[in-house]
Amino acid sequence: MQDSFYLPASQHDMTPLPDLLWRDTGLHRLMLSALLSRLKNQLLLENSATQTLDAWCRQQKLASAPAIRAVRVNSDTPAPPCPPELAEHLQLTSQNASETLRYRHVRLICGALTLSHAENWYRPDRLTKEMNTALETTETPFGLITTPLGFSRRTLAEQDLWDPLPDITAGMTIPDGNNCQLHLPRFLFRHQAILKRHDAAPFSAVIETYTSDLLRFTPPHIA
Repeated sequence: MQDSFYLPASQHDMTPLPDLLWRDTGLHRLMLSALLSRLKNQLLLENSATQTLDAWCRQQKLASAPAIRAVRVNSDTPAPPCPPELAEHLQLTSQNASETLRYRHVRLICGALTLSHAENWYRPDRLTKEMNTALETTETPFGLITTPLGFSRRTLAEQDLWDPLPDITAGMTIPDGNNCQLHLPRFLFRHQAILKRHDAAPFSAVIETYTSDLLRFTPPHIA
């Protein structure tokens, strides 16, 4: 997948955030690797990314009132076309995809933290009138709106954008690090997925890019 299909964060997202408290140590890097593996596995196992992020937000106490909400990303530029490989999974060609699909881009937020960006190309002809209205007029997460469809999710591609562990060869130990603050990139990993109704009809293609705000909590203490 090419980055041109991904829209960057809103320039108005200027809420001050708590510092990342992770240190550049072997222990913290191992912790981060384990935490990210657990989260990514959970996202692959569940049909709703929103519910997985909601559980993560509560487990890690990312906000005083942890709950996921979707905030629409408005852009002055035209909506990006659905990637051809995703359009094919929606049973569309590139040409009729541009005529059929609608596009929705939201940030999934917990408190002041943006946990992911979700770009969604969906088929309004395979949703109810009420669902289409809600998608166009509200910021309710896509998965919650379409829950009555009893949908399933199939992940098509995974892309790691950052690895907390250094590139080491077999037999080497993880370096101790310098114990300075560990600077994480804005984006950690990306998933592409297709959603299908209970009758197996595909109705949505999504590209989700997950951010380092997922790790904006106090590292576990190990005595």
